[in-house]
Amino acid sequence: MTTACARFAALVVATTLSGAAAAFELPKIGVPQILGGGSKDAPPAPGVTPDCPGVFIENDAAMLRSPADADSANVRYQLSIISTARECVVEGDRLTIKIGVEGGAVLGPQGAPGSYGANLQVIVRNVKDESVAFSKNYRVTATIPGGASRADFRLLADPVNVPVVSARAQDDYEILVGFTQGAAENIEKPPRKKKKGRRRGA
Repeated sequence: MTTACARFAALVVATTLSGAAAAFELPKIGVPQILGGGSKDAPPAPGVTPDCPGVFIENDAAMLRSPADADSANVRYQLSIISTARECVVEGDRLTIKIGVEGGAVLGPQGAPGSYGANLQVIVRNVKDESVAFSKNYRVTATIPGGASRADFRLLADPVNVPVVSARAQDDYEILVGFTQGAAENIEKPPRKKKKGRRRGA
């Protein structure tokens, strides 16, 4: 099992165990043994493949602060994306991509315990022409209990099913994730060729 596959499995288990803190119930996903790889010209082997699209987070969509324009002394809370994970499964001429996002909420000087949420957008985009194959907004929520200053949230997005283009899915597709409040209205807006101001998901 690769590091990326193990990270996704751990995120799925953690998400299932902490479902009460999520905005909706998340399904349990089994992670089969990785098969395949191969050259770019060879068809991908069926099953889980390590050739999975990369995850990118625009810097202005990686964090959300409330109030958005507050200085450090007046922040109520801050939501941040901490890590991402993904898994790809080849079935015939179709590729299923499963995407997980992990983040946290931290209270600021003006904050108080409670539930804090935001909209998180997940996009799968074709690398060649930047057309969108999948886009959906999810509501993520972190509940900070009394006596604590932070809490986590976890999201397991809907499986995305796209055509297999080559044996190297990371050359054909890319995944974008980010908050849609306090940042660009749509995280798809920055074009792929402008690498400045974006970071690779963990």
